[in-house]
Amino acid sequence: MVRVALEGHEYRYEIFQILNLFYEKDEIVFNNDDYNAQSIIDDEFAVFKIGNITKKETYDKSDIKSIKNSLKRVTLQALSEYFNKIIPWGILVGIRPTKIVHELKKQGKDLDYIKKHLISYYLLSEDKANLTIEVAENEEKFLAKPNNSISLYVGIPFCPTRCVYCSFASNAIHGNERLADEYVNALLKEFDCILGFIKKNKLNIDTIYFGGGTPSSLSKEQIQRILYRLLNYVNINSVREFTFEAGRPDSIDKEKLKILKEFNVTRISINPQTMNEETLIKIGRRHTVKEVIEKFFMARELGFDNINMDVIIGLPDEDINSIKKTMQEITKLSPESITIHTMAIKRASILNEIDYKNKTDNAIEMYNYASQCCRDMGMIPYYMYRQKNMVSPLENVGYSKVGKECIYNIQMIAENISILSLGADAITKIIYEDENRIERYANVKDVREYVNRIDEMIDKKINVLTDFIQK
Repeated sequence: MVRVALEGHEYRYEIFQILNLFYEKDEIVFNNDDYNAQSIIDDEFAVFKIGNITKKETYDKSDIKSIKNSLKRVTLQALSEYFNKIIPWGILVGIRPTKIVHELKKQGKDLDYIKKHLISYYLLSEDKANLTIEVAENEEKFLAKPNNSISLYVGIPFCPTRCVYCSFASNAIHGNERLADEYVNALLKEFDCILGFIKKNKLNIDTIYFGGGTPSSLSKEQIQRILYRLLNYVNINSVREFTFEAGRPDSIDKEKLKILKEFNVTRISINPQTMNEETLIKIGRRHTVKEVIEKFFMARELGFDNINMDVIIGLPDEDINSIKKTMQEITKLSPESITIHTMAIKRASILNEIDYKNKTDNAIEMYNYASQCCRDMGMIPYYMYRQKNMVSPLENVGYSKVGKECIYNIQMIAENISILSLGADAITKIIYEDENRIERYANVKDVREYVNRIDEMIDKKINVLTDFIQK
């Protein structure tokens, strides 16, 4: 346990963020009477002391952000020495590292300067600085967007079963068929009002992404109803990209895939997370490795030429041999993209409910192996984000073959285009570029609440969009 005294400041959250890289949350206490570590700001220095280790640096008194980052740096440096542990992402706890690169490039800084800044200011390792710059360079060509355009996200909060790590709005489809029908009816009402408003005001849809949940867990009739209604408002043939997550193999059949092909879906996800049978059972997925392979080839036979597969590093009881088996099986399939996630213990997940704390010691080795496999398959890293509460201080990275990058994923992380989101727990993000600000409007998370309050959410979203269009 660490008991920290704050002296000369009250930036408790910033210190907590760094402490949490070394301690569990319940091991961190702020106590000015009984302490074994100190975070100090005096007239000249930001200081952190623990044991016989003291780190300090001067700080810019006129800039609050600079003060906070100075406190983070000295805290990280002291704790890294105290534990003899390197934190590859340094003090950078934000989820969008590449935005720093894009912002510095706008200021006219070259890549050499940016790399040095990431290492010296944020204390990134050289490997992570290089990765951040590489991803930023690969995604940059996709940041330009058509005029008068927004992108569209549609959330489907149903799955065959709930995975133990999942924190999304998700309900088991079996036993909730009536609720799913009510949800589709409410979603179509939101389509009519919101997409009707978008069409009337001549905004173009740039990319479309159906996520969840597992959208393909709906029946083929429900999927058809949704996609036919979408056609009333969106010219499917004019969008740059149309992604539909068919993430769970046990939710896919030939008829559903044919429907997606009919509606010009250009990209699908078939997500195993792992190719180890024992782990699939532990995490609550009721399908086999054989089903993953069968559904992948079924999609191939129907003409899908842009298939993504997700892999999670740090699943319960997995080790380096587990990820080797997973990547060897996926390599045989040769998908167009692979997204490598590092598992995070989210507050709304079953793992958090059972107080799962098994931080995987070999996660870095597993991650590096999976990443190298992607590169060996001719893929490049094209988007990246980080999360809190990961089993290791790593990142999530999307790898793809050149020309098969997911534009929506890039847009979501870069926040370069407004994203209109429909469905339960869907968060609309409106980008006001001239004002350098983002407004967020979230639909309610609970499916029944979404159904019951759909009119309220429609009215509020119309007001948000009206303000956006008028500006």
